[in-house]
Amino acid sequence: MSAQISSYAGLKTGVLAWLARSGDALLDARFDDFLQGCERRMYYGHATEEPGNPLRSDPLRIVEMETSDPAFVLQATVAQPPGFVELISVLLNSPETLLEIVSQRTLDAYGAQSLGRIARIGISGTNFRVKDDPAGATATLRYYQKLATPSGATANAILTGYPDVYLFGCLIEAAIFTQDELGAQRYLQLYNASVAGLNARTQRITASAAPVIRLRAGMLP
Repeated sequence: MSAQISSYAGLKTGVLAWLARSGDALLDARFDDFLQGCERRMYYGHATEEPGNPLRSDPLRIVEMETSDPAFVLQATVAQPPGFVELISVLLNSPETLLEIVSQRTLDAYGAQSLGRIARIGISGTNFRVKDDPAGATATLRYYQKLATPSGATANAILTGYPDVYLFGCLIEAAIFTQDELGAQRYLQLYNASVAGLNARTQRITASAAPVIRLRAGMLP
């Protein structure tokens, strides 16, 4: 039998079935809110700086979310690409140089001081800031991006490949909505286990020998 949780409709049906609330008009009507909360947790994590938070989750980072732009035009301040979540690497095309990803606070500390080269890049709100001013130089930008939100006939690689992430994520939000604290904790354990396993897989695939600290959209410097 083919998997049933592989589409928007299948996910909604699955969530209500897991809650034993199939046919519940209120939960059906609020499903898009659950889906939005799930994706916010999935892409950005939840309470990542609060180890003791009972609903803490790490963000999902898998190869299916990776993309690259081999001719991204750099400016001193330049808008992030649509759907941007987190930088992986920025390689200046000429001369070929890997830029250091730093915090906005680090860039602020330089003030008007020149580094003598294009050397650092940081997140500043919905923009990138580059030091020194690259004046239109291009770079190969590798980053994690959001995938299309499931809706109607639209699915994405996370839903089709790892439906448990969406299922458990939506169940967390639904349990919070219904004030089922124990249910939220139960689904959170399942969700976090799925995300941890997929993130570990990404580390193995990319052969990362040590953790890499990257800055994501909305992350405080």
